Amino acid sequence: MQTKTIPPIHVLYFETETSLNELMDYVRLVAHRLYREAIRKEMEVTGPIYWIYNGADGNPETRFHLTIALPVTVSDTPLTDSEFKLKYLEPFRCVAGQLYGSWEGLGKIYGDLISALMSENLIMTGQNREIYLNMDFQNPENNITEIQIGIN
Repeated sequence: MQTKTIPPIHVLYFETETSLNELMDYVRLVAHRLYREAIRKEMEVTGPIYWIYNGADGNPETRFHLTIALPVTVSDTPLTDSEFKLKYLEPFRCVAGQLYGSWEGLGKIYGDLISALMSENLIMTGQNREIYLNMDFQNPENNITEIQIGIN
């Protein structure tokens, strides 16, 4: 477990209300559209895809706020004629760990991180981030995902 503060990040983003049961509706599809829009609007991509969960509690049916974000350069040109928006993600204090391999291991790494932060009496904010450093849909054992759990 590593404790760190992530600086503000400028992103092109998509937001929705959803549940863990419905996440497959967004996998691959939204990221693909974000990349396509960034290219169409001549934005430089500056980082990997972020999935930001606000209010997810592990229960597959709990409704929560999901943001899927792609870091991009700041532009002086306003974003028009787009299904997406631009904003800065706020600085984010978190505990973090990396998952090497299939996303089936996400539950275990979340459990390990939560146990570690609780043992240090850290308080969760209710926001978690998953940063998809490498996504290999043909060979999921090659996935690299950073998990960040927000703390006060």
